[in-house]
Amino acid sequence: MNYFKNTFKLAIVAMALTLTVAACNQQEQKSNKKQDVKVEPAKAGQHVEIRYIDEDSVLKNYNLAKDFQEMATRLQNQGDQASKKHSEQIQNFATNAAKTAQQRINANQVTPEQVTQVPMPDGSGAYMLLADAQKYQQMMQNAQNEIAKLQQSGDNQLMQSQKQLNDSIDNFLKDYAAKNHYDVILKKAAATLYINPSLDVTDEVIEGLNKRYTKVAKK
Repeated sequence: MNYFKNTFKLAIVAMALTLTVAACNQQEQKSNKKQDVKVEPAKAGQHVEIRYIDEDSVLKNYNLAKDFQEMATRLQNQGDQASKKHSEQIQNFATNAAKTAQQRINANQVTPEQVTQVPMPDGSGAYMLLADAQKYQQMMQNAQNEIAKLQQSGDNQLMQSQKQLNDSIDNFLKDYAAKNHYDVILKKAAATLYINPSLDVTDEVIEGLNKRYTKVAKK
């Protein structure tokens, strides 16, 4: 999703589980390698209970993920509104300032030292009185500062929500696997070329996640 159009792009919350699980797997592999941990091979005849989930379906239907998607949309709208507000204000001021300067130049009411050429929002150039040019530059700087502040705030909120989402799903799967005596829960997309549909526990996981989740009312 674009946030402040080309200035700021928000992460898609629906990607959170896949990205974080992959990162965790890589970190775990590095950690195991570093500590030289040896995993005992499964004993002959040992039965391993395996299930799988469709992570895309989980993220699409888990209410917490939906709430974070709404938050991402809200942040995008806030960014669009801020960008539009500053753009309109700067454009109007620049147009009026350039018009005023040109009128005074045509009437020989100013000297060359009292005006300066500045780049306009549309990419062209125009003359402004020095005071107007300084105000114009300050308006653009203020707009950049506000957008940068919103960008940082948006990044922080999305990082926190991504962690909360992944922790929530991870903790539930641990409890769910222990309760049902499952040894492995795989992701369908990365599991194998074929897996028996009877091992799909996606619906049960979604139901359990939503049953456990209590939405916090907005203040």
